[in-house]
Amino acid sequence: MIPIKKLDRNAIIPIYEQIKNDFIFAVENKKLKVGDSIPSIHKLCEIYGLSPGTVIRAYEELKEEGIFSSKQGKGFFISSVKLEKKLKVFLLFDRMNSYKEILYESFTQYLDNEIEVNVLFHHYEKKRFDKLIRENLGKYTHYVIMPHFNQDVSKILQKIPKHKLILIDNRVNKLGKDINAVYQDFKKDIYSALKANIESLKKYNKVWLSLSKSKFQFVPSGCIEGFQDLCSEFGLNAEVTSNLQFKQINHNEVYIIFSDSELIKTIKFIDQKGWVLGKDIGVISYDDTPMKEILHGGISVLTTDFKQMGLTSAKMVNKEISGHIPNPFKLIRRSSF
Repeated sequence: MIPIKKLDRNAIIPIYEQIKNDFIFAVENKKLKVGDSIPSIHKLCEIYGLSPGTVIRAYEELKEEGIFSSKQGKGFFISSVKLEKKLKVFLLFDRMNSYKEILYESFTQYLDNEIEVNVLFHHYEKKRFDKLIRENLGKYTHYVIMPHFNQDVSKILQKIPKHKLILIDNRVNKLGKDINAVYQDFKKDIYSALKANIESLKKYNKVWLSLSKSKFQFVPSGCIEGFQDLCSEFGLNAEVTSNLQFKQINHNEVYIIFSDSELIKTIKFIDQKGWVLGKDIGVISYDDTPMKEILHGGISVLTTDFKQMGLTSAKMVNKEISGHIPNPFKLIRRSSF
C-alpha cells in the first residue's frame, strides 16, 4: 500500500516531510498496521519522480521514530503503530524582557523536562518573523508563537499546520477560532480595567496614554481604541501621545505609560519636582514585573497574568486543554495611583 497523497512541490513543507506525514496519517487512521510492507526507496522514487535522498531522509526519520523497520532482502515494513514522538517546541517571542521571563518560566516548569523548547525572537520585524517560521517548518511538534504585530500576519501563520499552532498573548482574527490560543483582548481588557477604577480616574484633571516611539515596544491598536472609548463614554479629559515631553507633565494628572524606560524617566522627573506619587500625580505602568511591586513604594499596573498565560499554553502543548482562551487582566492598585 502506498498511502501518499499528491505531493505538492510548491509547498513550504519539504517533500520528505510530506512523505513522513502521509505515512504517519495512515498509521494513525489504521490504514497501515504492524507488519505491513512499505514500498522500496527505488519504487517510491520511480512513482513520484523523486530523488533517492529525499525518500531516504523520510524513511530514516520514520525508522528513528520507531514506525519503520527494515530487514536485509525484505525491505521496509511497519514495526510499530505507537506514535510516541518526542515533543519539540518552537517558542517565538517578540523580545525578551522581565514579564516574558515570567511567562517562559511558567511555561517550561509545567512541561516535562524531556520536552525540548527552543526560544527565538522576531523583534517586531515581519520579514524576520516570516523567515524564522519558514526555516523551522516541519522541525517541531508544536509552534507557540507571540504574533505581536498590528499588521496582518495570518498568511505567514497559515504555513503551520493548525494542530501544531498555539498563539500566545495576541489573536490573529483571520485564522478563526479553530486553533489554540491564549490571548489578551486588548481593547476590552483596558476598557474594563479602567472602568472598574473610573471614580479614581475622575479625580485627575487629565488622563494620558503615553505610547512609545521605540521599535522594541509593542503597543496594540486595541489598547488605544479601548482607552479612547472609555474616556469618550465618561467624558474624561484625555490625550494619547507617542512623544511625552516632560514639560507636558503636570500636577494632578495621571499617566498610563507603556515603556519601562519612559516610566523611570517620569518617576525621576516627578521626584525632582517634589511631587508625591499617587497624591499629587498618578502613574500607571503597562505589564507587571517584580520590580514594579517595590519600585518607589509600588507602581500601579494594567496587566495580564503572564504566569497563567505560560501555564495555559503549556497545558495546550500537553493536550490537557484546547480552544480560544482569554487570559485574566486587571489594574493592580499600588501607591502610584
